[in-house]
Amino acid sequence: MTGTDTSILLAYDGSDHAKRAIEVAGKRLAPGGRALVATVYEPLGRVPFVSVTGLPMDEETADTVFGAAHEAAQRVAEEGASLARAAGFDAEALAYEGGPAWSAISQLADERNVDLIVIGSRGLSGVKHVVLGSVAAAVAQHSRRSILIVHDR
Repeated sequence: MTGTDTSILLAYDGSDHAKRAIEVAGKRLAPGGRALVATVYEPLGRVPFVSVTGLPMDEETADTVFGAAHEAAQRVAEEGASLARAAGFDAEALAYEGGPAWSAISQLADERNVDLIVIGSRGLSGVKHVVLGSVAAAVAQHSRRSILIVHDR
């Protein structure tokens, strides 16, 4: 799959909300469409005490830790791609390093020139929304792509 033939980006983090987004997309969008199922993971250097000035780590250990983070994200993306295939998509899995998540999703959508981003929403409100924010809302606000936000039933 090249950067110009992917029509849908399914943002997938393994949550029930992401699973539901794939389910709804499969029911609402044309079967057999090409989809990129992406799991975004943040660079471990952004995590407190893992950066260069934090937890001391030799190069081999750092490579192991960073490699494990990528592999874990790839497993989650593969799970999402399997669900997307079952829902009727021709799906590719991708672990994508970047952060914050909303920015990485928007950047990936631009890189792959997708027509539509599909993302699940936890539907937070009040203080939880203010403290935790909403990846879906930030993607909708900042992306130049069309967005399908799937809410809880």
